[in-house]
Amino acid sequence: MGETLKLGEYLLAIQGLAMIRTCTTQPSAARPRVGEIRAILADLPDSPDIPLTEYEVPDGYARWAERYDGPNPAIAREQPIVHGLLADLPPGRALDAACGTGRHAARLAELGHQVVGVDATPAMLSLARKKVPGVDFRLGKLEELPVQDATVDLVTCALALSHLDDLRPAITEFARVLKPGGHLIISDIHPTAGLTGAIAAFPGRDLTKGVPYVRSVFHGISDYLAAFRAAGLSVVDCLEPPVDEDVVRATPSYPVYPEAARQAFLGSPYLLIWKLVR
Repeated sequence: MGETLKLGEYLLAIQGLAMIRTCTTQPSAARPRVGEIRAILADLPDSPDIPLTEYEVPDGYARWAERYDGPNPAIAREQPIVHGLLADLPPGRALDAACGTGRHAARLAELGHQVVGVDATPAMLSLARKKVPGVDFRLGKLEELPVQDATVDLVTCALALSHLDDLRPAITEFARVLKPGGHLIISDIHPTAGLTGAIAAFPGRDLTKGVPYVRSVFHGISDYLAAFRAAGLSVVDCLEPPVDEDVVRATPSYPVYPEAARQAFLGSPYLLIWKLVR
C-alpha cells in the first residue's frame, strides 16, 4: 500500500502541532510559526513528493533488519530504561518475545539468564543468532509462542505490540509461559506519539526518496490495562519517557525548522514501558 505526501504538507503538520502545544500558554512563542507557515504555503505547489510505503510486519522488518539497531531514536531512548529494569531482577529463565536483532537477549544473557528469543522475521533472527550465539532463538508469533506453559521467570517484549490488531492474545501468551511470580517488561511507542505522527519508519535522511514503514495500530493505555487484567497480570510500574532533545534532533523537520520541531515534540510522551508480575 502506498500514498504520496508533499514535503510541505509534512512541515505544515509540524508547525500546526507546535502551535497547538504553545498558542494558549505561550502565544509569543507560537507567533513565529505563523511566518513559517506562510513561507511553507508559498512554496507548497513546488514542494517535492514523499512516497509512503506501508509494509506488514514480516516483510517490513526483513527490509529494516540490517539498519534496525541504529541510528534508531526509539531504541536509543528505550534501551537504557529497559536495561535498568532488567538489572533489578534475579537471573533465571528469560524469554525475549519479538526479540528482533537480539539486543535485549544479549543483555539478558550478560545478566546470567538462560535466554530464549522468539521472532516472526527470519532476517531478524539471523542477525540475533550472530549477535548472541549462545541463545536459543526460535521462529514464532507473539500470539502463538513456541514455549511451554509456566517455564520462564521473565518475559521481555520491546517495541512490538503496536503492530498487533489486538493486544489480548499476545498478553495472554506472555502470562501463559510465565511462572507464578514471574515478571513481564513491555516497551512500545506511546499511544500519544502514535496519534501525533510517530510511525515505525526506516527512511534515510532524504525524505524525498520515500518513507517505508511498518503498519501500526493505536492501543490506548486502557486497552493495555484490560488485557493485563484478563491475563491475570498485575502492574508493578508504568513509565512514560518523554521526547528528549536527541529524539527531536532525529526528526526530519529539525534541520529545516528546529524551533518548531522542539515546540511540537519536546517533552511529549514518547514511550510506554510496563513492568508487570504474574
